[in-house]
Amino acid sequence: IAGAPAAAAAVAAAAEREREEEEERSSDSRPRREGRREKRMLASAAGSVQSRESLDMEARQRNAKALVYKTCVFCSLTSMLLGYDVGIMAAALPNMVSDLHLNTVQEEVIAGSLNIVAGLCAVLAGYTADKKGRRIALGIACVVFCAGAALMTSAMGFTALFIGRIITGVGVGFGLVIAPLYLSEVVPPERRGFLVCLFDVVLNIGILNGYIIGYLVQANVEGAGLRWRIMIAIAIVPPVMIIIGLFYLEESPRWLIAVGRNDEAKRVLDIMIPDPDKAQEVGDEIRAAVIAETSNSYQDVLCPATTGLKAALHISLGLAIAQQITGSEAVVYYTPEIMKQAGITGESEQLLWALPVGMAKLAGELVSVPLLDTQGRRPMLLIGGSMQTVSLLLLGLSFSLEWGFTATLICVCSFMFFFEVAAPISWLMPSEVYSTGKRGKAQSLAVTVNRIVSGTIAISFLSLSKLLTVAGTFYLFCGLAFFTTIWYWAVIPETKGMTLEEVSAILDTGGMKGIAGSAEDQTYDAVRKHGDLKTNHHNGEPAFIGEDDHGLSA
Repeated sequence: IAGAPAAAAAVAAAAEREREEEEERSSDSRPRREGRREKRMLASAAGSVQSRESLDMEARQRNAKALVYKTCVFCSLTSMLLGYDVGIMAAALPNMVSDLHLNTVQEEVIAGSLNIVAGLCAVLAGYTADKKGRRIALGIACVVFCAGAALMTSAMGFTALFIGRIITGVGVGFGLVIAPLYLSEVVPPERRGFLVCLFDVVLNIGILNGYIIGYLVQANVEGAGLRWRIMIAIAIVPPVMIIIGLFYLEESPRWLIAVGRNDEAKRVLDIMIPDPDKAQEVGDEIRAAVIAETSNSYQDVLCPATTGLKAALHISLGLAIAQQITGSEAVVYYTPEIMKQAGITGESEQLLWALPVGMAKLAGELVSVPLLDTQGRRPMLLIGGSMQTVSLLLLGLSFSLEWGFTATLICVCSFMFFFEVAAPISWLMPSEVYSTGKRGKAQSLAVTVNRIVSGTIAISFLSLSKLLTVAGTFYLFCGLAFFTTIWYWAVIPETKGMTLEEVSAILDTGGMKGIAGSAEDQTYDAVRKHGDLKTNHHNGEPAFIGEDDHGLSA
């Protein structure tokens, strides 16, 4: 009992010490807990910022893809104008001849005049595209085409039909220049081959649609006059769709910079290229290329003063001639006549057997276009040109030796398939080998030559067949196809994976030759000679950076 107070005091003291120690531990851990809490909050904030940046980048990428795809779809529909016209005229011409009592010369004029007019007006199209912009010029093309098609549909004689055909040719000429030009300036370099040549794919879809609609109308509508008017009237649909689509597209940033509208160009580049730093870099490259140009007249294109411009003129006009000189478009226009010569007498049956020809053309395009950005331009040209030579030789023999309808059809389809393996490059390369200021005029000149050659062959095909026989005409085309293949091998360079500014800079150095090695080898040689060429984007990645006149770093 006597020791109880002392024991109680000891217990109280121990409890007090424990309380003090607990308070001390609590005071020591509070800063640590607060530090950990602050770190968690900072990490959460950083993660939130990173998440927002990631979402913003994803949104920019989606917008860039959407712009590219919309541009490709509506610009490619422009080629539907020519494609549908070529295909439908194969069905409409016999009905026009029957309804309006056209003679052979008038039939040839109606068939070929559109291409000649389109070629002559292509020069004006390039001027309009450079002055008014790509979008406005494309809209003008569609309005003019609609007017021409409407006049043709209501024509009661050869004169009105011919005038409508001329007006339609103006619209086609504008579209053939502006659409590939517009596409080449908007799409990314690593996908430029595929997306620009989508233009030619849609052209062949248009030809096939023309064959199909022509056969359906021929088989189900009574009266030659009503049949051909329905066929022509349907051609108004694609340009109306394009006019609507233009309200959702952006102007070419290269053209905007060329005319001094830099703020608009920056806005468009920011949409096209998700990475802001990359968008700024591309804008600076375009601006430097535009500033470097001193003159952009047609005289500068037709009378080139530099090595690069001479090479570009040779390539662009040579390809324009080589594509059409083998007679492909005449074969499409007169497929029913060729089927008749091969033994098919009924008009509906002639149009029915034209469908495999259209499908073969489209199949060749679908094989070639995806390979342009992986295998390159030259292999497609060489394969297409050499196999056209073989196919045309066999086609001539099928008529000379009377192999029969099946063999003739196979030879025609083979020729059409391999023609389309090489054909897209003739639309693509003229827009690749010229710098921004000259690109519109150069593209228009290439289209002018291409359409005049095509129209000349279409106008003369029936007369030529009577003079040389059908077999002799195809032997002539065979010889021309062989010549073009040799020219492809000797002259055409490889531009796969290069930006438009890089192609122009390399041509200026003389670094591209048709029989040279890979694009990488050509770029290596050119960069060593040309110190201000900074990068080469193969498959979208920087490949070479010039150090000085003596070295190169990867």
